[in-house]
Amino acid sequence: MKKIFQIILGISFLFVLVGCSSQETATFTRKTDNAEFFVIYTYDKNKDTVSKLKIESTESDAISEVRKENEEIFETLKGIDGVVTSITEKDGKLISTVEIDLTKNKFSTLKDSDNVFIRALIRSGYLTGDGDDALFSKSKEAPIKQGFKEQTKK
Repeated sequence: MKKIFQIILGISFLFVLVGCSSQETATFTRKTDNAEFFVIYTYDKNKDTVSKLKIESTESDAISEVRKENEEIFETLKGIDGVVTSITEKDGKLISTVEIDLTKNKFSTLKDSDNVFIRALIRSGYLTGDGDDALFSKSKEAPIKQGFKEQTKK
C-alpha cells in the first residue's frame, strides 16, 4: 500500500510540475514564390523571456546556390554555445535551420558576439531584450514588421 501511495504521489507531483510550466511557443511564417520561412520562439509566458529561437527556411529553387551560402554562414556559427544548425534536402526542397538556446547563452553575451549572423539577428530585432534576457514581447515585433504572420493555435 505504501508503494502505491508513493507512485500516486510521484505521478501527481509530475502533473503539478507540468501544469505549472509557463513555456509557450509562437510561430511566425512568411511565404514567397519559391520559399517558406519560419521564426519560432519558445518563451516563458510569465517572465516574457525567450528561451529558444529557431529560424527555418524551406526553399525549392536554386538548391545548390542556397545550400552553399547557408553552409558558409553555418560554418561561422560552429563552436558558439547553444547554437545548432542543420541543412537537409527533402522532396526537392532545401531545409535550413538555426536554433539558438538562450538558456545556454545569455542574451547579453550574444549582443557582444562578433559573429555576423548573430549580430544581424540582434540588429534586426529578432532578439531584443534587457540585460541577460531577450524579451518575447519586444522580439516578436521584428518578424511582424518584416511581413511574417503569427500562426494562431486552434
